[in-house]
Amino acid sequence: MRKLIILAVVLMVALVAVPAFASVQNVKVSGSVDSTYLFRDNFDFGDNTVGDTQQSLFITQTTLQVDADLTDQVSATVALINERAWSAPTVAGDQTDVDLNLAYVTLREMLYSPLTVVVGRQAFSYGNSFVIDSAGTNNAAPLDSNLNSVAEDLTKQTALDAIRLIFDYNPLTLEVLYSKVNANTLAGVPDDDDDIDLYGVNATYELGDDLNTQIETYFFARLDKLPAGNHSKSDTVYMPGLRASADVLDGLNVQGEIAWQRGNRANSAGTDNDNQKREAMAAQVISNYQVPNDVLPDGLEEYNPALQYVYTYVSGDSNPDDTATTGAAGTYTQNEWTAWDPMLENQGGGTIYNTLFNLSNAHIHAISLTANPIEDVTTTVTWTGLWLDKKFDSGTNRVVRLVQPDGNTTNNLQLDTGDQDLGYEIDVDTIYDYTEDVQFGASMGWYVPGDVFRGDTVSQNGNDKIASQVLLSGIVNF
Repeated sequence: MRKLIILAVVLMVALVAVPAFASVQNVKVSGSVDSTYLFRDNFDFGDNTVGDTQQSLFITQTTLQVDADLTDQVSATVALINERAWSAPTVAGDQTDVDLNLAYVTLREMLYSPLTVVVGRQAFSYGNSFVIDSAGTNNAAPLDSNLNSVAEDLTKQTALDAIRLIFDYNPLTLEVLYSKVNANTLAGVPDDDDDIDLYGVNATYELGDDLNTQIETYFFARLDKLPAGNHSKSDTVYMPGLRASADVLDGLNVQGEIAWQRGNRANSAGTDNDNQKREAMAAQVISNYQVPNDVLPDGLEEYNPALQYVYTYVSGDSNPDDTATTGAAGTYTQNEWTAWDPMLENQGGGTIYNTLFNLSNAHIHAISLTANPIEDVTTTVTWTGLWLDKKFDSGTNRVVRLVQPDGNTTNNLQLDTGDQDLGYEIDVDTIYDYTEDVQFGASMGWYVPGDVFRGDTVSQNGNDKIASQVLLSGIVNF
C-alpha cells in the first residue's frame, strides 16, 4: 500500500510540477466517498445449508482521480480506490489497501484526425451493457478489493486493461477493442496459454432522422486459452449482435437488441472429449416513456412521471449438468450447448435477483415507475418477474444454484422440474439530492420465490422464504 501511495504522489507531482516530464495544460482532481449500510436476509430462500445467510454491515468506498490534459490531443487519467467493510472479520488482507482502479492515456487525432486511441486500465461499455461492459458480471469483486467474499456485487472496481481504437466518422463511430480479461497463471507462473482475452468491433450509426434513430452492430470474441493437457480445444465465444433505438413518439423511446453466440464450450470435466458446440441466443426490448406534460392531468406535471418496460431473453440448456452414462468419461450426451454465456453484462445492479442468478436461461419482465414526489427527491418502484427458458430434465435431481453476496458460496435447491416460475421481485429506490455534490439513497427489495423452489413431491419441503434487503447510502462527490 505504501509503495502505491508513493507512486501516486510522485505521478501527481510529476504531472503538475515538473515541466521536464510533461507540460500540463490542465489538471482536475476529483473523487467520492460512498458509505453504505446493508441488511440482507434469506438470500438462500431458507435452504440453510450454509448456515446463517443474514448480513448486517457498513461499507465505505473511496475514490480519488486525477485527470491531466498534457496537450489538446494527449491526456492521462489515474484513479485510486479503497473498498472496505467496517471491521468485517471475513475480510482477508489490509482494510486500508489502496488499489489502482484506472490508469490510461488518451491520444486524440493520432496518425490522423478521426482516430482516438485509449490505452491502459479503463472503463468501457457498449449499448445498454447487455453483453459487454468492463464492470463484468455480478458477484465478481477482484481479490484486491476488501469487498471480496463480503458483498462482491457492490464493488466499484469495474475496469479492465484494454486498448481501444475509436474512429469518429460522424455520423458513424467505429471502435476496435482488445482487452485482457484475466491473466491467469500455470503452476503459479504467468503464462499466455491460459489467459482470457476479449476482441471486438463495434459500429454505431446515427441516421439523423426525426426519430433520432441509432443503429449499432458488433462482433465480439472471447478466447479462454485453457491448458492443452486438459482440453482438446480452447473455450471460445463468438458473438455477433445488433441494436436499434428510436424515439417513436413524443417522450417514447424504444430499443431492441439481439445477439447470438457460437464457438466451443470446454467443460470442467478435464478430458479431451468434453467439448460442446455453442448455439445460444439473447434478445432485449427496452421501452422508456417520459410522460409529456400536455397529456398529464392538472397537478401531476410537477411529479415528472416516467415509465419503463424491459423484456430480456437469454437462452438456456435443459441439461446443464449432463454427463454421459456410456462411452468415454467426460463425453456429453448433448453435442450442443444452448445456454447463454453472460459474457461481461452489467444490468440489474443492486437488485436481489442480479445477485442470486447469472444472466442465463431466463425470461425477465421488468416494469418500473419513476417520479419526483417532492423537490430534489426521485423515487422508482419496480416489479420484476423471472421465468426459466428451459425446464430441467425431470428424470434427474436438478438444482438451481444461487450465488450468494460473498461470491463464493452456492446453494443447491430442490425444485419443481415441471415448473418454470422463478419468482418476482419488488424494489423501491429513493434518491435525495441534498446538494449538487451530496446524495442520500435508500433501496429496499423483496424477492418472492416461485413454484420452482417449492418442490414437486411430498419429501421436498421447498425453499421459498422471501429474500429481502435494505441499502442505505450517502455519497459525496468532489
